[in-house]
Amino acid sequence: MGEVYEAYDMEVQGTGRGRGAVILMTDKGVRQVSSLNGTDERLQQEKEFKDKIYEKGFCNIDRVVANREDELVTCDRYGNPFVCREYFQGRECNASSIRDLEKAVINLAWFHRAGRELYMEENTSYTKKTPGNLDRKVNELRRIRNFVSRRTLKNDFEMMYIKTFDYFYSQAEKCLSLFQDNFTYNDKWLGYCHGSYNYHSVMFCDGYIATINFDRFHVGYQLMDLYQFLRKAMEKNRYDITMAKDILSAYSQINYLEHEDYEFIYLMYSFPEKFWKISNRYMNTRKSYISPVLMEKLQKVIEDDQEKLKILSEINDTYGLHKLTN
Repeated sequence: MGEVYEAYDMEVQGTGRGRGAVILMTDKGVRQVSSLNGTDERLQQEKEFKDKIYEKGFCNIDRVVANREDELVTCDRYGNPFVCREYFQGRECNASSIRDLEKAVINLAWFHRAGRELYMEENTSYTKKTPGNLDRKVNELRRIRNFVSRRTLKNDFEMMYIKTFDYFYSQAEKCLSLFQDNFTYNDKWLGYCHGSYNYHSVMFCDGYIATINFDRFHVGYQLMDLYQFLRKAMEKNRYDITMAKDILSAYSQINYLEHEDYEFIYLMYSFPEKFWKISNRYMNTRKSYISPVLMEKLQKVIEDDQEKLKILSEINDTYGLHKLTN
């Protein structure tokens, strides 16, 4: 890796390990070097986006660093491509701390403001897409059920999957129907999204918060970021309704949430997302051997379902979403 480090205008003073990357202490600050995931074109888009969002005042982000030849990708002696990004000294957001989660979601709200302004300034055409892809996911669930049903010799995972399928599929169908009947696209939420904003994407540094892992940034419906952040936080905290309300309240202090916005979050949350993800993962694995981890995940989804339904009921009562449940 030495030849990769030497390609950049920096003096390496120390190294460490991060999530799938090398962290470098240099005379220019902290840097992260990781394998290139994706295409050169996507990396160029990432650099341009981050430079623009930086200029909008959202500055503590892992911007892409060019090498001495002004190239974004540097190959080692074996031809493996690597990328260098600015990085930070700090700790990851504590998913069990409401104080951390509130600060993290406020940070998300400020990012959405900057992302909305940037999108408006670019004045580019965008074809509105229905958030969540619920219709596609429902169709995928149906195809996977048909595939499993046709298998003559079913393993333990497949037998449990078929046993629980109708229950979760009915949730998915009901959610899709309610979404189609009640969702109206609100242009105020159209802008740049992070795409995978969770506690792994937030670092608490000395006096500021840094945002990383923009691999899935895109223009879209920004409330999807908020829903995904909330869902991850709830899964880590046994569906704590008080924590959920605090997270939504903190976000709303920066970007005001209206009644229809709570309806959107409720509808997204009512979809059996984890069951759909497990279904997809099953389809992408060898059927001759199903990992015990997949079985554990399915059992966990089944066990957690009542807690999830309870928090949905609490959200319904708190924000007066009765037309979705009557």
